[in-house]
Amino acid sequence: QLFTLNTKDAEFMYAMSLELMENAQREGDPHTAEKYRLQAAEARLVIPQLNMHGLWVGKYGDHGFEMINVTYAGDTLVATKVTGDQNVPKGEVSFTVDLSPHIHSDKGMLSLEPIELNAKASRQWGKKFLPRYQGQGQVAAEGFTNGKWIEGQLILVGRFFSFAWVPIGHQVFFGRPSSDLTLKMLREQQEDDLKRDQVSVMREAAHNMMEETYWIEKDDSFQGGWE
Repeated sequence: QLFTLNTKDAEFMYAMSLELMENAQREGDPHTAEKYRLQAAEARLVIPQLNMHGLWVGKYGDHGFEMINVTYAGDTLVATKVTGDQNVPKGEVSFTVDLSPHIHSDKGMLSLEPIELNAKASRQWGKKFLPRYQGQGQVAAEGFTNGKWIEGQLILVGRFFSFAWVPIGHQVFFGRPSSDLTLKMLREQQEDDLKRDQVSVMREAAHNMMEETYWIEKDDSFQGGWE
């Protein structure tokens, strides 16, 4: 009866359908399990936080604007850096958010209490409350050293979202990039990679030259001892 009363709530439908699917699987009823799997998949399509796939751009403080790619591992949102910085470089995960549904009373998904906006902000965004979800953000020292995960929160703000690294008070606001901005940022990242590669090659060449000079000097000194 509770399920019937909440059929218009996509999050509740998703959570309940997954629970019923798992119950049917445990009872050895594949037909019923498939029915609820399809019902869960349909509900999932209209849940905003589970459909944020793709590229987003946000300003990472003094590092400037960076691009992330959002994917999902099951119901866990994974934000991977497409462009990076000296602390957390491209290709590394910037943050994750566990969006797994949990039945909690009659509220559907279990999440943090929403943020209540004041009257001005409410008029600006067209809503009174902003939903938020628990996550983990990655931080590291320069050179991607001493990396660790700290408490984070994802906040939905209409067509945008933000992620906060709570203990350090750092928050990044993300929006969808235009095609021009995407190409520009990818081109700049390639140029930075090329520069770093050239510096790395020159550094290695200089190291090899120093090492070769050292052994030549040692060899000359050794031969001089026999004269």
